[in-house]
Amino acid sequence: MTASTVHHVLSDPKSGDVVRLPAGSHLQLRFRRRGLGSTEWRVADRPAHLLPLREVGDDLQFLVFSRAFSNDGGVERPLRLVRCRTDRPDPTEVRDVTVLVAT
Repeated sequence: MTASTVHHVLSDPKSGDVVRLPAGSHLQLRFRRRGLGSTEWRVADRPAHLLPLREVGDDLQFLVFSRAFSNDGGVERPLRLVRCRTDRPDPTEVRDVTVLVAT
């Protein structure tokens, strides 16, 4: 990682959060463990300008690209995250986080 690369950490993001980052940034989402059950966060949908780097349990990391290189047709889509119990197929919680690319 170069000195000019921005590494932004968002802890336990709420649904509706909006983050504005420059292209080339790293976005890390960290979630707190809750309860005794075994759960994990998964990406259900993501905008084309976010490249997944790591998707492991409660730690998700993405590289932010310029929207000029995405193929989403100019439609703003949130990053949709779902929390699932490992013993059940349906999500127990859904959070949408909007990641905007700063110009």
